[in-house]
Amino acid sequence: MGNEINVNPAQMSTIENKTAGQRLALDKRGMLNRLARLRGSALQRLALGRSIVILALAMTVSVAGITKSNANQKPFHVMNIKLYAYNKLSWAQFECYNWLIHHESRWNYKARNGSHYGLGQMRSKWYGTLNPYQQIDVHIKYLKHRYSKDDYACAALRHWERNQWH
Repeated sequence: MGNEINVNPAQMSTIENKTAGQRLALDKRGMLNRLARLRGSALQRLALGRSIVILALAMTVSVAGITKSNANQKPFHVMNIKLYAYNKLSWAQFECYNWLIHHESRWNYKARNGSHYGLGQMRSKWYGTLNPYQQIDVHIKYLKHRYSKDDYACAALRHWERNQWH
């Protein structure tokens, strides 16, 4: 093919691209020569600044990866959380529930407002430690108990519209 790259085993430091006829030196001496040209120039500070930013980003990403893997937490996508709630309710109830949760927490299961936590902004630290699916189960159970009607989610929404809490 036209874009083949040949590597000479005797000189592993040079790769030849036959189509462009260019050589790319990968040896340390070539890299050091480029760095020597930067020494004392304004570009040195720019190169140093970029290097520091890249290093900081790499460290941040690696630390974030370690933190996630240590916590064994998988991210919960909002649409999956909504689908879970939809499967627990009728369509009419889900419409009311969706509106209610959107205004309470914007479907953020880690939401906190003072002493209120989670999707349903319930007043319990324990509720804030639950995963979003458990939060939905507990919140629906609360709505059924509090409003004890067949349309408990819509009753909660009507109450929220009048009083700004449910």
